[in-house]
Amino acid sequence: MTDRDRHDDARQPDPTADAWSAWLPRLDPPSTPLPQASGPPGPDGSVIPPAPSSTTTPPDAPVDHKALPPTLPQLPPPPSAPPGWYAAPLPPAPTPPQATPPPYGSPPPSRVGLAVVCTILCFMPFGIVALVKASSVRSKWAQGRWDEARRTSASVKTWCLLAFLVSPGLGLLYGCTAVLGMLGMH
Repeated sequence: MTDRDRHDDARQPDPTADAWSAWLPRLDPPSTPLPQASGPPGPDGSVIPPAPSSTTTPPDAPVDHKALPPTLPQLPPPPSAPPGWYAAPLPPAPTPPQATPPPYGSPPPSRVGLAVVCTILCFMPFGIVALVKASSVRSKWAQGRWDEARRTSASVKTWCLLAFLVSPGLGLLYGCTAVLGMLGMH
């Protein structure tokens, strides 16, 4: 038995393969020669396949579909508009907006600091709303939405004022509830 026979033997694992592939059957198919095209040799020595023959047959003759080469289906032409129909022209493409300078000087104040103080010291939910709105003032100004940036800045001020006004009322309500709870326990 030669080295080659030992490596091809299915009972002997390949030392270069991993341990798991030793029990697998051989997957290499036996090699078969490729079919060769028949036809006259070309100028470079390659074989040129023969051209399909085209014969004219009468229209009522039976057609052997197995002998025909596969072709793509022919699609009918696109339908045209019926007479009297008018296709309206497409509207012109919109022109991109030109960057125009802001109508007034500098951007409105964002009031982020005020929103942070209201979030920490006053009624927190209203302070969070003020903080979110304050963070969007500069981006709206940068996008060219100047009126919206001014309204948002004013809205931040309103939310901070509401947080400040609601805070003492909620503190008073909490204090009263705590006192009543303590009185009810005795």
